[in-house]
Amino acid sequence: MLESNKIESIIGKRIRNYRKRLGYSQEVLSKKAGIFPAYLGQIERGEKRASLNSILKIANALEMPLEILFENIVLNEKHVDTISSQCYELIDGLTLKEQKAIFKLIKEIIKYREL
Repeated sequence: MLESNKIESIIGKRIRNYRKRLGYSQEVLSKKAGIFPAYLGQIERGEKRASLNSILKIANALEMPLEILFENIVLNEKHVDTISSQCYELIDGLTLKEQKAIFKLIKEIIKYREL
């Protein structure tokens, strides 16, 4: 099983990434979510184990489905360092425009390989 602090770290990074994409400060997001800014900072750094209710408040404040914060979290430690999970974590912090550019590049590389 994946250690819980690893899950907390992944969720925290994702919250920070989505917050920054929207241009929100921690203060703005915490106010929208109805939580303390210090608590949000601890969640983003993976220092606090947030309740599901708090994570739901944050997801709602970010106007995103809750499941996006949990997608592609691998619970089997043997699969934590798969190439696909490493790629996901690498591009997750990028802007949507950057993600689309990388996706387009990958598609072109695969198409070239098939020639």
